Amino acid sequence: MTARPKVAHSSSGAAGPHRASALPAWTTAGAAFGLFLVWSNSFVAIGYLLGSEGAPARFDWLGLTAGRFLPAAVVAGGYCLLVRRREAMELARAEWRRLVPSAVLAVPAYNLALYYGQQRGVPAPVASLTTALLPLVVLVLAALFLGERLTRQRVIGFAVAVCGMALIALAKRDQVGAAYPLLVLVTAGAPLSWALFSVVSKPLAGRVSPLVWTYLVLAAGGLLVVPLLPLGAWEQIAALDAPGWLALGYLVLPCTVAGFAVWTWLLRRLPATSVGFTVFLNPPLTALSKLALAALFPATFLFAIEPQEWLGGLLALGGLGIAVWRSIARPSETSAARKFP
Repeated sequence: MTARPKVAHSSSGAAGPHRASALPAWTTAGAAFGLFLVWSNSFVAIGYLLGSEGAPARFDWLGLTAGRFLPAAVVAGGYCLLVRRREAMELARAEWRRLVPSAVLAVPAYNLALYYGQQRGVPAPVASLTTALLPLVVLVLAALFLGERLTRQRVIGFAVAVCGMALIALAKRDQVGAAYPLLVLVTAGAPLSWALFSVVSKPLAGRVSPLVWTYLVLAAGGLLVVPLLPLGAWEQIAALDAPGWLALGYLVLPCTVAGFAVWTWLLRRLPATSVGFTVFLNPPLTALSKLALAALFPATFLFAIEPQEWLGGLLALGGLGIAVWRSIARPSETSAARKFP
């Protein structure tokens, strides 16, 4: 692995490693719930901007990636350069081998997969449900790279979850077409990218500022989407109306600038597998948000979940529960925090 930064400034400006101070359990739980309360609505905002929620499309999948992450990169890069320049530069030099793949995984890889699927017919709750595969992906990666055992319980849970996702993937074949299962599979590439990003970032937990690391990743990821501007992204941004700016602002500020930092903070305080469990909050919160918005604004938000999707969702979440139950009940047995290099 790469050398550690020689200077790792704390939030107070003192030199030294970033150690997580003791906080009540409800603080971490509240941060996780608040994060996914924000993130669950991001799927609705994404669908709205892509034109899959009964509203006219403001972006395509390429334009939305640039429209969301270029402003976020300006904010994050400005913070690193103007507020924490020395620490940010030292961290970028020391950990560039982590920074480059982290930027690729967290920005273009995750978002292009998610937006491509949603633009072509994957509903917001289904897109949200694919992110619930994140804990399973983390468990598999932990078994492959961190020496954790892939037990029979986890294999069974994985099989049940895959059956549930297959039911969801086949539910809208008639409405969307024969390619719908493939679209769901492409969308599932988003949680795979995010899990890899979390695994790559985890070794820095407690050694560097989670905020500086997150903003370095966002700034570098923003540079990676600049080539999308001449592909129509700039015209889409320039033509955006007031409701579109409101939805895009929601994605940029609370979901990205604040949300990414909270996720990295959670990685600092908990094992990667435990943080992955919090993704279970995404599907129910997204479905509840869509139900509420469809009731309040029936002409704007069209929403329906078919019985086969309900069944598939229950199977997917049930399989995930089977796979991670022992990790929840006995976290010390699967603590990835102690196994990362």
